Amino acid sequence: MARYSIIIICFLPVFAGLLGVVLPAFGWFPIYGKSQFTFEILAQTVNQPGFLRSVWLSVSTALLSTFLAYWLCIFTLIYSQKLNLHSTLKKIIAPLIAVPHIIVAMGILFLIQPSGWVFRIFSPWLTGWQTPPDLNIAPDLYGVALIIGLTAKELPFLLMVGFTVLKQVNISRYRQQITTFGYGSIAGWFHIIHPMIAARMRVSVLIVLCFSVSVVDMALILAPSTPAPLAVKIFSWYQSPDITSQLIAASAAVYLLLISLCCCVFWIACGAVLRTVFRFLSYRGARLTVRGLPHKLIILPVLALIVFVLIIGIMGLLSAGIWGFVEVWRFPDILPEKWGLNSWRNGFAAYIPPFINTLIVGFIASILALISAIIWLEYPAKSFSKVTEALAYIPLLLPQTGFLFGMQVFIIWLEVDGSYITVIWAHYLFVFPYTLLTLGPIWRRFDVRYELLGASFGFSKFERLWRIKMPLMAVPIITSFVIGFAVSSALYLPTIFAGNGAFLTITTEAVTLAANASRQAAGIAALLQMILPLVIFIIAGMYIRFRLHNFSYFRISH
Repeated sequence: MARYSIIIICFLPVFAGLLGVVLPAFGWFPIYGKSQFTFEILAQTVNQPGFLRSVWLSVSTALLSTFLAYWLCIFTLIYSQKLNLHSTLKKIIAPLIAVPHIIVAMGILFLIQPSGWVFRIFSPWLTGWQTPPDLNIAPDLYGVALIIGLTAKELPFLLMVGFTVLKQVNISRYRQQITTFGYGSIAGWFHIIHPMIAARMRVSVLIVLCFSVSVVDMALILAPSTPAPLAVKIFSWYQSPDITSQLIAASAAVYLLLISLCCCVFWIACGAVLRTVFRFLSYRGARLTVRGLPHKLIILPVLALIVFVLIIGIMGLLSAGIWGFVEVWRFPDILPEKWGLNSWRNGFAAYIPPFINTLIVGFIASILALISAIIWLEYPAKSFSKVTEALAYIPLLLPQTGFLFGMQVFIIWLEVDGSYITVIWAHYLFVFPYTLLTLGPIWRRFDVRYELLGASFGFSKFERLWRIKMPLMAVPIITSFVIGFAVSSALYLPTIFAGNGAFLTITTEAVTLAANASRQAAGIAALLQMILPLVIFIIAGMYIRFRLHNFSYFRISH
């Protein structure tokens, strides 16, 4: 019963949102006097200037960024196992996971555009440039900057999922099998370990793919605007007061839903082909072992690309943070000529309400999502468990522009738009699946003998949960809360639609300032948006370290 209640809370607004998009796409929008079903709007949408180019941009950037992030994640997992770099990598990716997508986009923009940090490093001693070159780099016509940004942000997330999945697989046992069969380390991974890893990561990868197809905040900064990716065009059509533009936006949202579905089917089909190929090669006894110079020629570029993506992400964060304290920074100086806090003194008061809104909404939405996830996992459905589990991830597997407009119509009809409770509800729809995705695998591996021991003492189910299970699971619970807060602080479109454009958070301010304001103002917004989730991460990390220190006497001395 608990699962079905949570599904109703999550799925009802999504279902209403889908209806609110699909029906107007076919001409049925009674609020504006449109009550006849027609295919004319769908045809008009395809004939919009640059529509097919926008579709191509959305598909190409999504598939390429997901492809790069996934395979770089797999090779990182392989070599982190060989070189024992798990703990080091977790420390490196932590800030990239904590900060929102928009901050990574702003940082990369400050880094690679013609007046960015990269060109300053090589100017004028190498390039001879005393002024920024007239180059169309970020944003570029082909979405390369967006691909870099998405890869830099999604690789740490997939690595976090990958490290969790590795704990579920007995790697040491499979290493012995790899050696016995005569495979090399990489070939053995692809023959034996990768199929298990890929199956467990499939949902996470599809979530990344669907997000990349429909991303708006990063695309507003890094993607071209003539034409823009389809999700950005849909967002601009929604903002138009013209009823025709509203209907075209709904129709384009339906196309985006179909595009996301096709991308997911294409990804799954490619995975099936890859599995079939490796199964055939395994049956034929092919080892695919590459050693010596050919091995180095293959692996070194892959490792260099992994390091490049992580460095781009980290340097982007540094670049965004530095601009918050700059007063004068002329090209081609590597560092600012004059530092100062004038930008903070002049406009800091304007950031306080969005900062407080972000904190309140993120905290409440994360707490509610965490409680819901614990209830979901502790009281599983006796029937249709896989179906209900799939329903929980629907908000992440649908393009946000594909249902948020319809959800906004539903919220306005209820006359609750722009309120705290509405924005918290909209954030909860996205925070809960991420919390469940993070907490679920660890929760399900809990040793039931502890609960049986509690039952022998006469504890009720709730007492066993409160007094035994939750204290032992404190670390993953806190980690899930922190990730949920980071997700909430990064949400842009749900805040815009649920808040009816009047509810301000640091993310909405950062997007506006990155596109329309000075770099100093955008840098302040970026720094505030970085600080909030990072502080939560640091506090959680300190508590986790303190809690684990109390159990240090359980360590086994060698």
